[in-house]
Amino acid sequence: MNRKLSFYDERTLLLITRRGVLRQLHVPFQVKATQAIGIIKEGTIVYVEAVAQHKEHKIMYRVLNQWIPYYNFQIIIQ
Repeated sequence: MNRKLSFYDERTLLLITRRGVLRQLHVPFQVKATQAIGIIKEGTIVYVEAVAQHKEHKIMYRVLNQWIPYYNFQIIIQ
């Protein structure tokens, strides 16, 4: 994935697309699991309920009331 993410606040991410366009994503937004994580199977599409900064993982998504590192998901832009 050639996109860059930046944390803005708990309800917003800033995303630079592959074409260099800056977009704001507001929760809830959809993501697709790139690998199995707990009860979420690979390929499952879920909604991000909130976002948070994290020292180790950079950005965390709250999905199904669990905090999961952003790199386990691919953002679905519609």
